[in-house]
Amino acid sequence: MKNFIQNIKKSIDRWLFNWRKERAIKKAERMCQEQRRKFLVLVYRGKPTVFSMQQIKHLIRTKKLRGTPDLYREIALQERL
Repeated sequence: MKNFIQNIKKSIDRWLFNWRKERAIKKAERMCQEQRRKFLVLVYRGKPTVFSMQQIKHLIRTKKLRGTPDLYREIALQERL
């Protein structure tokens, strides 16, 4: 019974992650067309989140993120130009 409940929880978590990822990709596409900027979909604190390249560079400068913008381009789930 315990394994059954754990399997259901894992499948719900996977479904929720995929649903959030699809929503974030659609949001990135919409924002890219409206604002004419580059947007990345990254997993941030366990959730797919949309960041513009300007936000990424600002977070790196303020020491909230480590690495380079190119690193985040490589690990992004989706990149919209």
